Amino acid sequence: MFGVGAIIKSVTILIIVLMLAAGGWYVTNLKADLVTSENNNAKLQEGIREQQDLLAQMQRDIGQIQELNRSLQETTQKHRTDVEALSKKFSQDAKGDPRDFGQLAAEKPELVERLINRGTRNAMRCLEIASGAPRTEQELAAKNASEINKECPAIANPNYKAPQ
Repeated sequence: MFGVGAIIKSVTILIIVLMLAAGGWYVTNLKADLVTSENNNAKLQEGIREQQDLLAQMQRDIGQIQELNRSLQETTQKHRTDVEALSKKFSQDAKGDPRDFGQLAAEKPELVERLINRGTRNAMRCLEIASGAPRTEQELAAKNASEINKECPAIANPNYKAPQ
């Protein structure tokens, strides 16, 4: 019934149909893989953008931290200077010569009492300001050495510039 030519023709057609079906299936899988790859690529791009934003924010934060650190170091140095100045008040006179504060207290008790009371008032005001109390108009306006709080001029009198 079927001749050899018909069988070869049928097998050839069957092979062609199978190849077209396999090619169609392969192309369909390629398209699905492409869609998956595009979705993955979009997610990766979004991740890269988020990391770049995070790095930029971290750099801004580092800059702020460095600025705050510089400010803290300046403040610490000013406080060290104030502490040194306070220490010298007991061991040196106004000219910078050494003195014995205990001997001065024994010789002139009224003077020392007045100095200690004024110093205590000034120191208490320094603590008030450091604790958040607002400065008075007089403290802000002080420009001369006779007007300032000598215990903490950097805190109490920010507009005062010491002579160099």
